[in-house]
Amino acid sequence: MKSIDSYLDNIVNQKMLVVFPHPDDESVMAGGIIQRAMRRGFKVTVLTLTEGSRGKIHINGKGRSVSEIRRQEMAEAMSRLGVMDWVMWKFDDGKLKRTKKWRERLTTFIIDTHPGVVVTYDLSGVTGHPDHISASLVVLRVLRKMTGVYMLWVSFDGRMKEKIVDKRAAKYLHKPTLELNMTILEARRKWRAVFAHRSQALGGFLRSSWWLLMFWSRKEWYSEAKFEAKQRYKFVNFKI
Repeated sequence: MKSIDSYLDNIVNQKMLVVFPHPDDESVMAGGIIQRAMRRGFKVTVLTLTEGSRGKIHINGKGRSVSEIRRQEMAEAMSRLGVMDWVMWKFDDGKLKRTKKWRERLTTFIIDTHPGVVVTYDLSGVTGHPDHISASLVVLRVLRKMTGVYMLWVSFDGRMKEKIVDKRAAKYLHKPTLELNMTILEARRKWRAVFAHRSQALGGFLRSSWWLLMFWSRKEWYSEAKFEAKQRYKFVNFKI
């Protein structure tokens, strides 16, 4: 498996756009590459399409709305990763498959940002969430019409694949071809950013604490999207 560092070295336009539907996606899926790209001189922009307002809250909200809580958590996560340029839109969580306005806005945003590389879900959506798949489809369609832009799909291998990838979506997950080996410091920042989304009780989902993950989960995996290839995907019966 090739190193992500040599891959990033070949990208002349050092602007990375990270696109995910929900707050916490960016940290769990790409917290390592966000840091590595910034270390290598990339300007990194993180775009979240929704406020995650349909997510269950596992803390005392103290009168705050779900959107308020998750926006505050996103701000803390971005601070822990060192990201200055991040944007959170307010499109309907869980309804991206059925709505269109966000698609037009995302298309314009990508064109205006003119990134050298875009990081997002592949067409498995990893968990099979329809928002994940819908976002990936739109990004793929936009980038197919652009030139000089690379697209990286998050992927998983080993123990993290067993923890995170839904079995129904696994056959659509692209096999990783690129590997990122995080330093202890990068892993610490990543997992502290993940756990900044404390309302989501991600420790239970990941079945571990952030400090244990810092030591044994220090890899991220990616595959490069092939724009000319026909891609398979399926919207599984996902309960939102």
